[in-house]
Amino acid sequence: MRGKLTKRRHTLLGMLVFIMLAACLSGCSLLQAEAASPEAAPGETSSTETAPPTNAEAQPPTDHVLPPTPSPTDKENNEHRKLIALTFDDGPDSKYTTQILDILAENDVKATFFVVGTQVGKYPEVAKRIVEEGHSIGNHSWSHSDLTKLSEKARNKEIDRTQQAIIEATGNTPHLLRAPYGAISKTVLNSIHGYDMKHVYWTVDTRDWAGTPVDEMHRNVMTNAGKGGIVLMHSFGGRKHAIEHTVKLLPSIIKDLKAKGYELVTVDELIASGQYSQSVIK
Repeated sequence: MRGKLTKRRHTLLGMLVFIMLAACLSGCSLLQAEAASPEAAPGETSSTETAPPTNAEAQPPTDHVLPPTPSPTDKENNEHRKLIALTFDDGPDSKYTTQILDILAENDVKATFFVVGTQVGKYPEVAKRIVEEGHSIGNHSWSHSDLTKLSEKARNKEIDRTQQAIIEATGNTPHLLRAPYGAISKTVLNSIHGYDMKHVYWTVDTRDWAGTPVDEMHRNVMTNAGKGGIVLMHSFGGRKHAIEHTVKLLPSIIKDLKAKGYELVTVDELIASGQYSQSVIK
């Protein structure tokens, strides 16, 4: 009897040892599985889960909407257009500038007027009309002085006084300037750029101020007109009755430039289109 009890105890003890050993082995397997997880070993992934992104901010939210595909630039859109700008210097006045504005309105054409400060002071209502009718207005100095021959202080005063006169008359701040006589230098350009403006030269000079005959000016414009061009004319000044020739010229060049496929635009529009020479607009 005692032998049977001893044998049973050995059997129970063996079973107990087996159970404890199995539990120990199971625990080791769990520890090994944890050691193989991505959290414990950065850069590794388990076979059933994707590792979390290393930079959550770099991942778009699930409701993220991608931006639309960029449309063609204005320059690309305008590549096949033929743009040209008509410009008028030295005004405004109450005689020729108003006649020019009437012609532009009749032909649905926008132009650019580079005005002299003293003239704006005399005819603020005409300067205001220029802007109200959709034309661009630019600075042409206060007294039509050669800016290259002035000190920096005097040059800046010429520009600043004209800016203020235009603002008071029209409510607009010009960002285009044409130096009298087209006379520029590095220091003049520095002054212009200091006012956050661009200098505008020209590609066709009608020499209307000299009283050039209408047919000669017409031939000059039509021969030398080009894509992205800028035509120089005047709305005041010059020799006696010279600007009367400009008034006579204007309807014909508008008609004939349009017939050649040109769109007559302001210098602002020309700049926006990208269709201009950087040697002309600086």
